[in-house]
Amino acid sequence: MLTGIRERKMLHPGDTMTAEERLRAAICLQMPDRVPSAPLIYYFAAEYAGMSNHDLYDPAKYNAAMRRVFEELGGFDAYNWLNVYYPQLIAFSMPMRVLEPGYDLPPDSIRQFLEEEVMEIGDYDWILKICRRFPLLAYPRLFSRWIPRIWEEVGEGWRFYAYLVPRLQTTLLRWRWEFSRWRKRGATVLSACLLEAPFDNFSMARGLMRFARDMRSIPEKIERAADALVESYAFSIKWLCLYTGVKRICLAVHRSSNDFISPADFRKLSFPSLKRLVELLAAEGIASVLHLDGNWDRNLEILRELPAGHVVAEFDGTTDIFKAKEVIGDRICIYGDVPANLLALGSPAEVDEYCHRLIEEVGRGGGFILGTGCELAPNAKPENVRAMLESVTRYGYYRGGSGRAA
Repeated sequence: MLTGIRERKMLHPGDTMTAEERLRAAICLQMPDRVPSAPLIYYFAAEYAGMSNHDLYDPAKYNAAMRRVFEELGGFDAYNWLNVYYPQLIAFSMPMRVLEPGYDLPPDSIRQFLEEEVMEIGDYDWILKICRRFPLLAYPRLFSRWIPRIWEEVGEGWRFYAYLVPRLQTTLLRWRWEFSRWRKRGATVLSACLLEAPFDNFSMARGLMRFARDMRSIPEKIERAADALVESYAFSIKWLCLYTGVKRICLAVHRSSNDFISPADFRKLSFPSLKRLVELLAAEGIASVLHLDGNWDRNLEILRELPAGHVVAEFDGTTDIFKAKEVIGDRICIYGDVPANLLALGSPAEVDEYCHRLIEEVGRGGGFILGTGCELAPNAKPENVRAMLESVTRYGYYRGGSGRAA
């Protein structure tokens, strides 16, 4: 018996690639054995397992719920995680005041973000200063300034580190253990972590109305501060990827869509820092999974400037994913885009039909990951989720090198 060789575990009988090999091929715009799947699941897992949303803060309950979804509804190639076991840590991804189920809201509620001022107007200048002094550590220093404004119990100075560092260490250890468990099941992990892109961090932390005024009155400070943070972002991401063993990162671009800003403002204020960050990560062999909520139809041409074969565009049901295939499909892997309303209100036959179309049209030639439009709806019908996950084995195998799934 051979030893020292990791087993190449296959998810389904017709597979000839592991989930990790399949995902890498899709991101690199190659044609894998079949279309990979990677739904974004959080609150649905609680509903399906008969738990409250608050129960998801318990690591054992969260993992039991996710495992049950995976084993009972058809399995998926990539675990697209959304779990943070301490509410205070959410601010590292989304620096906003937040109401949590079981803490500020009833246990079955969904997390609510508040458009309040966390980032002060003077913080733009402070960011430029701290980036000059600590270019690689500016990102964590920034959140040591912001998080105490969100969570008073965290405290400032040494209290901030005493409170959050043990919780962060525990969470990272849990993630690494969870990632290893998903690999043993035959799945892989889509990204090491989720972070908000610099421009979008400012928008969320300032609050929408204040940030809209900033864009008109001090656009040059926004642009300079976002660019100044790029090196520290890249340094932190490289460390996270090394620690977790996942060379992919999810960069959320929540406030850069056509729903929030014009293509001209995206080009001038958001895209330069995003592009430089993605390029720095690509140079290290790290792929960027861009979580593109909202409508991106008028920004697609700009996205073509990102490094080919190193980016995933993760759409949420608002962007025309079929247009996206035409415009950026030769440079960027496309993720999506089974809508929440279809999974919650449609029939299995309707879900199957739509997934078939996605696989045939967006999956043509490779470079496609089947997923949900943002998070899987908590009230999605289990039979619809099963139909979505089974579609990649029903229609997603590429035949005869034609580039078409059959």
